[in-house]
Amino acid sequence: MSNIVRITCCGQSWVGPDRAHCCRRHGGCGHVFDDPDLWDAHRAGDVCRDPRQLRLVQTKNGIWVRG
Repeated sequence: MSNIVRITCCGQSWVGPDRAHCCRRHGGCGHVFDDPDLWDAHRAGDVCRDPRQLRLVQTKNGIWVRG
């Protein structure tokens, strides 16, 4: 039996423990990324970059993934 991990924060909800969230409560943009590497790429110099600049696409559930 597997458990589904559902997380909600900053008005976003997502499923999966491997996602990376840029929390608004800590000065972030509120976006959710498919993995920590994408989160790191979007936070150049402690500033959030637009995920589209990184050629990421957003799923219907709002998760930013590689294009």
